[in-house]
Amino acid sequence: MIFQHPQFLILLALPVILAFWEWVRRGHPMVLPFDHGRQRRGWFLRLLVLGANCLPALLLALAILFLAHPMTYTPPEVERQLNNVQFVLDTSGSMAEDHGPQTQGRHRRFDSAMEAIEQFTNYRQGDAFGLTIFSRNYIHWLPLTLDTQSIALSKRFIEPNNPKLDPPSMGRHGLPDELWGHTYIGKALLGATELLAQRPTGDRMIILMTDGESSDILPPKDIEIITRLQAEKITVFAILLSNEKIQPQLANIARSTGGEAFNAITGDALSMVFKRIDEMKKVVVLEKRPQVVDFYEPFFIPTLGVLAASVLVLFGLRFTPW
Repeated sequence: MIFQHPQFLILLALPVILAFWEWVRRGHPMVLPFDHGRQRRGWFLRLLVLGANCLPALLLALAILFLAHPMTYTPPEVERQLNNVQFVLDTSGSMAEDHGPQTQGRHRRFDSAMEAIEQFTNYRQGDAFGLTIFSRNYIHWLPLTLDTQSIALSKRFIEPNNPKLDPPSMGRHGLPDELWGHTYIGKALLGATELLAQRPTGDRMIILMTDGESSDILPPKDIEIITRLQAEKITVFAILLSNEKIQPQLANIARSTGGEAFNAITGDALSMVFKRIDEMKKVVVLEKRPQVVDFYEPFFIPTLGVLAASVLVLFGLRFTPW
């Protein structure tokens, strides 16, 4: 415990002097007829009355402690550095194709991507996550938020169509291929970059998941994208959800920003990729210094108790004036 105004503590000498004077003073003794008898000294009652007379001095001491403003240090708070992670997810029709073994029913590339995203967000609690979907154009479906459940709830509204694989009886969902077809990775990366650039604090990261190639990252457009990403200090991780060779320009974009490009041909492989990303972008723990806060609490109850006792003894527990 410390005091904001320790110079006031010297005033504690006053209640000590008052209490000492109360115990040693004789007052104005008056001889009464029974003083020459053999009565007991009554030490217990005397000590009780002297203690009651010292209560005002104790109240003064407590008031001086309050005046000195007691304070204490709080335990150091452990805080992690915020990471801003924007998922850029391809939702073109090809993302509805099968991904990995189909032993437990239909499992699409889109399903694997959403499952991996959900696992990653649950594991990295404390980071801010956002979701951008893209194909011909892009939509920032979910802004950066600490509410990770929002991404999982969006699955039903963004899953892709594939008329070649899904019979008409399943009903159509997602955006029509006529408006949403093709894959433009460069446009989506620049859009996510503009969004992340608005975050003033924390690291910035893009995790791109796609299953195709893009014409809008071919030279010289890839240089423009890399320059923009590097200027905003954004790290890009690119994941290709197929066994095809990763487009060289996409791999170059990722590595130029400090990230990497991966192939993931199964859901298990995709989970391993996300573990690798977690290792490459570890959580940074910041330990904050302890803060100084008011420390009046230990004095409240004793002060109220002494005040109540002082009021009660005024009803008669005192030396008689004769």
